[in-house]
Amino acid sequence: SVAAPPAPAAAAAAVAPAVAPAVPAVPVVPAGKPAAGASAVTSAAEIASDARRSESAAEQAASAEAQFMNLLTSAGVRDDAEWEDAMKLIINSPSYRVLATLAERKEAFLKWREQRRAAQEEAARAAVRQRQLEFVQLLQQTVELTSRTRYPKAKDLLGDHPRWRAIEDDFEREELFEEYAAGLERKEAAERRALRKERAAAFKQALYAHGVTVKSQWRKVQSQLDDTPESKALDKIERLAVFEEVVRELEAKEEEQRQREREAERRQERKRRDAFRALLSQKHLEGAFHVRSRWRDVAEMLAPCEEYKGALDQSGSTPSEMFEDFIEQLNEAWQAQRKTLKALMAALHGTFSVTLETRFDEFEAAVRGADNGTLAGVPPSAIVAFFDELREKLEKDKAEEEQRAERKRRAAFDAYQDTMRGLMGALLSSTTTWEEACEVMRGKPAAAALSEAEQRAAFDELVETMRVAEAAEAEVDGGDDESRHKRKKHRDRDRERRDRGDRDRREEEDEEERRRRKKEKKSKRHRDERDDGEGEKRLKEEEAE
Repeated sequence: SVAAPPAPAAAAAAVAPAVAPAVPAVPVVPAGKPAAGASAVTSAAEIASDARRSESAAEQAASAEAQFMNLLTSAGVRDDAEWEDAMKLIINSPSYRVLATLAERKEAFLKWREQRRAAQEEAARAAVRQRQLEFVQLLQQTVELTSRTRYPKAKDLLGDHPRWRAIEDDFEREELFEEYAAGLERKEAAERRALRKERAAAFKQALYAHGVTVKSQWRKVQSQLDDTPESKALDKIERLAVFEEVVRELEAKEEEQRQREREAERRQERKRRDAFRALLSQKHLEGAFHVRSRWRDVAEMLAPCEEYKGALDQSGSTPSEMFEDFIEQLNEAWQAQRKTLKALMAALHGTFSVTLETRFDEFEAAVRGADNGTLAGVPPSAIVAFFDELREKLEKDKAEEEQRAERKRRAAFDAYQDTMRGLMGALLSSTTTWEEACEVMRGKPAAAALSEAEQRAAFDELVETMRVAEAAEAEVDGGDDESRHKRKKHRDRDRERRDRGDRDRREEEDEEERRRRKKEKKSKRHRDERDDGEGEKRLKEEEAE
């Protein structure tokens, strides 16, 4: 018999926790120890004891949860049941209260339900996999099936077999069959390739035994090996492919031999280059050249040396390139020396500076006077190089300043001359006087940007340019009246074209101004009409009131 469900009040009382939560023990502070709120030192034994108690509590909670889950399983709770349904089946069991709170029981139930569902889903997937495995095993055991067999034929052959019918979905069966057939086809293709490879290897050995070389002709080789078993095992295209492979291998061996010979030659050339670099290092230590030396200054000195001649007789870097590389290596050391010299110049700031008039002995005396021992690793050649670098920078800055000034002066001259051409037009010629130019250019910005002397220079330059051009035209045209008339006509036509362009531009500007005014007038009229309409409407409303 099944006991009647308890009343709601009784059920609520049964669900309530059976044991009150444990109250954490309050540690007793021994006499003589710090009062509450003061920091206390916990001994290693107390820490170990707390850890053991925590582990024991965790084990007890896990054991209680496992016992509650076993209760759910033994009570026959379904994995699709809700908590309220499950509670009706297990609430009267003593194991129901192994978990203290309702929240813990519900959480354990949900966890149990998820585990059961996951286990059932995994079992279902395992069953599907097993049916598929047995289906594939059936296909493998059927000798009548080949890679060329189609699915309808396989279905007629195996349709009544239990393992065939175990796969209920025909589409799934066809998919598994096609996958098996594709794998079988790959297997058969691999076997065919292995057989061809074996036969090709045998034919290759026959070609090597026959003494084939890179210069052998396939036509002759084929006729000589046509009746051999290795040749008959392959078709004509395959035999030709094997022959070409053998020739490529022989060519690769010959290329490998040539490569070894080239490598030996490269080693000899490398030794010659190393000997030349050693010669450069020796000459540098002897003071024959320094970091700022040029190859053209050193080549004549090195020409009689055997190391130089050996460096010429090789295909790698030329002697001049190796010299430049050596100078770059010197530059790496010189950069550190340069930093030392720059620091000394910074210390001399305000008391000494290098100008284009400064002599080297003055510079060296100033630098050595400011030295506090840092120049010990700086050779004299580095000091010379640094002094030359400072002078080169000063000369470069001076040249750039002169170029900027010249560009500015040239721009002002061009503006002055262009303004004069635009104002005088055809009246400007080689006979124009300075006074006429001054009268025309008075008050113009282009003239104000230049001094009187510069204006005169720009004017003279322009007049000279026009004089040369007129002389060239006169020489080309013969200087007759007709040619002068043509030039005058040409100038008049240019002036007329410019005037017409100016006139068209002014007309366009006037037309744009008229359109703008017309648009403003139209907008104002629309605004007035709108205002009049609103005023009339208000007037009618007032009369109606």
